[in-house]
Amino acid sequence: MRLRTRRSGFTLIELLVVIAIIAVLIALLLPAVQAAREAARRSQCTNNLKQLGLALHNYESSNGSFPPGGESTNFKATTPATQFVDGGWSTLARILPYMEGGATFNTLNFTVDYNELTGMNYTGASSVVSVFLCPSSTRSGGGRDSWSASAQSPEEAVGGNKGYGYADYGATCYTDINPAGQSTGYSAATPYRLKTSRANGLLKEGQTRIAEAIDGTSNTMAIGEDAGRDESFLSPYTEGYYDGTNTRPVLGQGPAGGTGAYRRYWRWAEPDGAYGVSGAPNNKARPMKETSSWPSTVGTAGNNAGANDELFSFHSGGVNALFGDGSVRFIKDSINVVTLRSLVTLSGGEVVSADSF
Repeated sequence: MRLRTRRSGFTLIELLVVIAIIAVLIALLLPAVQAAREAARRSQCTNNLKQLGLALHNYESSNGSFPPGGESTNFKATTPATQFVDGGWSTLARILPYMEGGATFNTLNFTVDYNELTGMNYTGASSVVSVFLCPSSTRSGGGRDSWSASAQSPEEAVGGNKGYGYADYGATCYTDINPAGQSTGYSAATPYRLKTSRANGLLKEGQTRIAEAIDGTSNTMAIGEDAGRDESFLSPYTEGYYDGTNTRPVLGQGPAGGTGAYRRYWRWAEPDGAYGVSGAPNNKARPMKETSSWPSTVGTAGNNAGANDELFSFHSGGVNALFGDGSVRFIKDSINVVTLRSLVTLSGGEVVSADSF
């Protein structure tokens, strides 16, 4: 009679060792995979900004100047109507036909505001423009905001509450960082802010000719990331609303009988989508003058949006920024604030070395 030999299987200890080895390999590989994915997203973000740079120069070639961005040194808090003398449209909206956005551009009527109450511009302004969105942004909503129609936001009714298109980039239209680099104690989010030192950026209010960039277009920032801004950061303390009627508020001013500023800065069509640079990138302090009106569940540390929205990204260590010559550079979180001010100013006469940021 032939004896059968029993085949030995894995012991419990051997099985646990194999599982442990697999777990270690996964732990080692996962960060590398995540890093590779973020590198790809950051590269796409860089490409988005390069496309915006080409569009800016195509616009300049056709019009003899760059498109207006937003506030400038002409801004006066006592006369908010001076804030947007260029009308109710953003830099991003104006450059659409120069970046293969002609179809969206052709649906827009620039003689009225992008969100006027009859919905004349809703089809275009609600479009999701992928070039305006950073792939690393963690904002939800599928590329549009999600307000419901209300007395505070009646323009949403015309689109069936589907919302308007988001943007993760904005023109750096001025800077008010203290030239001395000393803290002014203005706020936790912008401790170096000194309003009396405000200096124009490249895409300021009005139309800027290349010759005005005395510092050189390669040394002057034009558009930077301000990713993740959305309606959850809005506060009645700092932002004004419609009053529920068809009376249009003056741009940069509160609605009839109301107070505050008229702003929807997370939308690509919004004329106040540009911003001033008042501090270092990726400052996660809570927004200025926060009150109980802010939703308590909002992760406001994610982006210091609101009255002091700034350079911000979801990339590790800094933000991407487009310069006036069309180049895109990565601005580190650790940049000296005086150096950052120098990169934003249009004609400050500063000399900035390439290794200083």
